Formats: sequence, C-alpha cells, structure tokens
Amino acid sequence: MSKIEVDQVDPQSGTTLTLGTSGDTVSIPSGVTLANAGTVTGIPTSALTGTIALNQMATGTDGNIISYDASGNPVAVATGSAGQVLTSAGAGAPPTFAEAGGGITEADMYRLTADSADSDVTPLTNWERVDDATFSKMGTGISVSSGIFSFPSTGLYFVKANCQMKTSPTNNNLILQGTNDNFSSNDDILSYKTYGTVNSGNPFQTQILETFFNCTNVSTHKVKLNFYASSGLDIKGDTNQNESTIMFLRLGDSQ
Repeated sequence: MSKIEVDQVDPQSGTTLTLGTSGDTVSIPSGVTLANAGTVTGIPTSALTGTIALNQMATGTDGNIISYDASGNPVAVATGSAGQVLTSAGAGAPPTFAEAGGGITEADMYRLTADSADSDVTPLTNWERVDDATFSKMGTGISVSSGIFSFPSTGLYFVKANCQMKTSPTNNNLILQGTNDNFSSNDDILSYKTYGTVNSGNPFQTQILETFFNCTNVSTHKVKLNFYASSGLDIKGDTNQNESTIMFLRLGDSQ
C-alpha cells in the first residue's frame, strides 16, 4: 500500500482527485480515504503514473547517492570522504566509496646526517627524514627506529639506497637487509661489494642498491642498511644536503 502527500488538495469529486493547482488527477480506487492532513492513503503502486520532479523527492543527506539493493529496493549510498571514489561491490550489493586504487600513495626519503667512520656499521642509524624546503613526503611516511625502517601500510614498495663513500679499505660491502619475521632472521636482499684499493687521488665512490619489497605485514616486514669494511671507512652524511640516502615508494597493493 502506498500514500501520496500533497500540499494542496481539491475536494474529491466522484472518483477523481485533483492535486494542487497543476490539474493533475489521480483515479481513486474504491475504499481510498483522504485524511485531514492532506495524505491520500490506500492507493496501490500500480495505480501511480507519471514522473516525480527532483524537488518533489524526500530530503536526504548531503553527498548520498541513490542506488538499489539486491531486492531492487532503493537505498542511499553513504557519503564518502574527500578524494574517495565510488567503487562497485559487484552484482547484488550497492556501491561504496573507497580510496582510489592505483598510483603512488606513499613516498618518503631519509638521509644520513653525518659521516660515519667505523669499521662496521650494522645497521646505519644516524638517519633523518629529508627536510629541505623543496622536499615533501607523500602519505603517512616510513618510520625508522635504531636504523630499522618500518612501513605504514602493506604494499609493494620500491626501495633504493644511494650511499656516497670516502674510503681506503681493500674491501667493503654495503648490504640492504629485509625481514618477514621482525629480524628474528635476516635476508640479504642486495649486496654491493668493492674489492681492491681505492684510488688515493679520487677516494670517492657511490654504491646504489635498489629492489622491490613486498610488505604483507607491517609488524614483521622491515628493512635496514648495513655496512662492512676490512678497515676504516668514511660513509658520507650531512644534515643539510643529501649525500647518502634511502628512498621508499609504495607502488601498489601487496602481492
């Protein structure tokens, strides 16, 4: 059973009800009554014809969207947040607002703040987030504690370490390590080794390590950077400019 609420109702004349001043009419089936409040009750849905203007629809919540549920009944899709997109839930369910998929959602970079002159540094610890006037991270950002980097969310990350050295050892080794068990065990993801004496006239060298890191659990999946040398080393760092850095880009969902 349905009802129509009207602002103006002309007196009932026979079996026809004239609505408002527009002249539109509705045939009144037997047994239909007109309440004093201006509500016509007892009209079956099948008897209703014509169109309803937007300004004649019931009020709703700002930003809601009208959809239909699995039974074909109209439902309101709750308003999403700024930047979200409408995502299909497939057949049998109304859509919902969700974060836009695809694209880079996390981008962050750290740098060593000072030179490190130890034989072995495992891991390198004097990191700070880059804070130049033109720098900005994207998203929540990567966190670091005692040289161990943790991810803000699961996902497939591109990790790149770029370290500048001023060294004189015969051998040195820069290793990017990752873990899927919170470093109960270590996985040497990448290793950059230098053998032989560095040219004394040009003792600088750059070591670059880059990889994809599939973080499926933010509590257990982490990375760190280790440096080993057979004798003294000078791995360059500066709080005012990038000399040795590590960069993180979230490329998409974890695989």
